[in-house]
Parts: sequence; structure tokens; C-alpha cells
Amino acid sequence: MSAQQKVLVVDDEAVVTRSCKRILTEAGYDVDTSESGLEGLDRALHEAFDLVVTDLKMPDMDGMELVRTLRSKLPRTPVVVITGYGTVPSAVEAARIGVSDYIEKPFTPEEITEAAGRALGAVQEKCQVRVEADLVKEVLRLAARDNAFAWDLLMQGSRVLSGYALSSEARAAIVSGDIAWIERECGDLTDEERCWLQRRLEAEIW
Repeated sequence: MSAQQKVLVVDDEAVVTRSCKRILTEAGYDVDTSESGLEGLDRALHEAFDLVVTDLKMPDMDGMELVRTLRSKLPRTPVVVITGYGTVPSAVEAARIGVSDYIEKPFTPEEITEAAGRALGAVQEKCQVRVEADLVKEVLRLAARDNAFAWDLLMQGSRVLSGYALSSEARAAIVSGDIAWIERECGDLTDEERCWLQRRLEAEIW
């Protein structure tokens, strides 16, 4: 976990924001707090936070409204909700609209640090998947444009890809021409990106 990851904690109870700040700061996060739902939402929308942790029941703003706005305006920013027993159904509803996790009050230091870690870990995993998908497509475009590279890829297989930060599954899919796997993991391919894969499938060398 990077020390640069910034967390915003929004809760109208000062004891909660202080506790969260202490716990998450000790865990290595850069933590800011807000005791107002409206202020917290404004800060989340105009400042760069890696994670927002918010209560669902605040006097100046309905927590669900805050969550819905965050999911609409900041779809890539994970949100963890903290809630009292009486608002657990709302927390479940928040989970349905895309929050990363929810924890009930009173919570332990382990519960909130683990929730933050899971939320940020899921984002990192998604980023890695997107990066690999882009890299796979880059290799396919290069193979379509560069006959020498395409021939080396055909004859030498995954050895040609040793300089690319690709998983073994991605390398195997490229060299074997596994269009189904690549489209499932990387999204729809352009005609140019598909070109090498079709040539691979038509080749007699296996």
C-alpha cells in the first residue's frame, strides 16, 4: 500500500472521524476528515482522494444521496460506508449501487483497515487488468504492422514477449491465437488488432 493513498472520512460524529483518522493514519494512509455530509461531498468532488469512507446517517445530508452522487460523479473512486445498526438495510442498498464495502458501528481497527485495504486492492486489480489489456492490444497492433516482429512471434512464440509485462495466460493467448480469451479479457478487438490472431490460426506451424 502506497503512503500516497488519500482517504476522506465523512461522519458527523467527531469521535468517529478522530478514530478513523488515527487508525488509518497508523496503517499508512493520508487521511482527511469532514463532519458534514455536504462539505464531505464537496471535498470528494473537488479534491483527489483514493477512497471515501462515509456514514449513512448525517443531519445535513442523507447518506444514501451522498453515496449515489459519489457513484455517479466518481465511479472509479471506491466508497466504504460505516453505519449504525438502524441503517444496516440502507448499507445493504448502498452495496447494491456499487459501494465497495460497509462496516457496522462500533467497529474495530482491524475491520476498518481491512475494509479500506479490500476497497483499494480491488481498484488496483482493476487497473492492472486494464493495463494488461492495453498491452495485449499494443502487441497485436505491432504484429499487424511489423512483418519481422510478426514472423518472430510466429516462430519463437512467447520468448519474443519476454520484454512485455504480460501474464503467462496473456502470452499464451497471443502466441496461440486465442481470440475468445483475448476478447473476453481485453474487450472487443479492431480489425487491425485481430489481424495477427487470424494469421496465427491460419499458419501451419504449431
